[in-house]
Amino acid sequence: MNDVLAAHPVGRLGGTSWMFFSAPAVLPRHGTESLTGILRQDLLAHRQAYGPRPSCAGIGGERLLADLEAVALTGRGGGHFPTAAKWRSLMQAGAGGTVVANGAEGEPGSAKDAVLLQTRPHLVLDALVCAMETVGATEGVLWIHEGAWATARSVTLALSERAAAGLEEPPVRVILAPDRYLSGEGTGIIRTLEGGPTLPRFVTNPARPWSDGHRPVLVNNVETMARIGLVALRGGEAYQQTSLVTVISATHRVVAEVGPDVSVEQAVVAFWTSPDGKYPQAVLVGGYGGSWAAWDGVRSVSIDVAAMRAAGLSLGAGLIGPLPATACGLEESARLVRYLAGQSAKQCGPCVFGLASVSELADDLSAGRLSAAGRRRLTKFMAEISGRGACRHPDGALRMLTSALEVFAPDVAHHRRGRTCDAPAFDVMPLPEVAA
Repeated sequence: MNDVLAAHPVGRLGGTSWMFFSAPAVLPRHGTESLTGILRQDLLAHRQAYGPRPSCAGIGGERLLADLEAVALTGRGGGHFPTAAKWRSLMQAGAGGTVVANGAEGEPGSAKDAVLLQTRPHLVLDALVCAMETVGATEGVLWIHEGAWATARSVTLALSERAAAGLEEPPVRVILAPDRYLSGEGTGIIRTLEGGPTLPRFVTNPARPWSDGHRPVLVNNVETMARIGLVALRGGEAYQQTSLVTVISATHRVVAEVGPDVSVEQAVVAFWTSPDGKYPQAVLVGGYGGSWAAWDGVRSVSIDVAAMRAAGLSLGAGLIGPLPATACGLEESARLVRYLAGQSAKQCGPCVFGLASVSELADDLSAGRLSAAGRRRLTKFMAEISGRGACRHPDGALRMLTSALEVFAPDVAHHRRGRTCDAPAFDVMPLPEVAA
């Protein structure tokens, strides 16, 4: 197969109708301030496109729940848990809870939630209000990172537009979370709403993650909310099984909507800018806690939750990170593990000591200075901390590193012999500048 990446015009990919927008959004490598490609819908434009929001109290809520079950909607924050089942768990706790639209994208490379909140804020707000009415909640929260100024401006303006229009809706407030990898984790959000720190915690019953004596809390990712809004406004029969993905290039990121008949190769050809004109050697799928996949093994896989699962991968947060043919996958993976170790909640041994030790050993391996004893320690530490972190944060880093050691085995062998790569020194995946 020719390894030269062919030019491909950006446009419709696949035969599935678009649910959100017909063109991709382009953002800088870092941050979400300079979004281009998609215009923001104000309340008037939103109503012209979708019509008025239906009432979801009583029978309206039951109808919405039935539609969510019919389309088999799952969460798009990474866990892919059935949405309707999550809602019913909250309903069993009784009325008076809180519903959170979680837009704090912890993955530094992902930007799909920011694009939705900056361009389709009323779709998310319609869904948030419908969720509150359906489950009997009395408070709504938009949870975003404190550094996401463009997103904060958009949602604040959207709330003002709804107030000016005289919409009678339950109260919704915006909460700015710390700019950290773990601040978008669901249990950490709930812990904050209960008056605690914005840190994850271990829960014995994932269906009831709130503390006894506190308000029940439902947390849904912003993309999930936007899809709920589409179902509420257009009905389940009009719903299309698309995915929002963020494709990372060296200088920018592209957020695009693709159908389940679109392959990884089609998305890479359309939305990735190759630095050397060649296909990537591998792709990081799902997020920085996802998995590396060799290009020949992943190129034909459809961008669909079930198809990814069948290939042993997870679409996760929708991140597609191609690794250029000239880059060193081992060095890039060690860099990501170092970042993830630095983002630890520092609440348990596997995170504080285990992940930090794994990161140091991975750095030594990538630098060509890891001894045979060091390699044994790396294997030992990875086995010991797997599945033992209170919030599962180490598991993602281990998943990514384990896949790297397999996919980049020739690089690993080269580095084990005390050598480093001839690959040019450049960072592929974007990290917050303060932590890079």
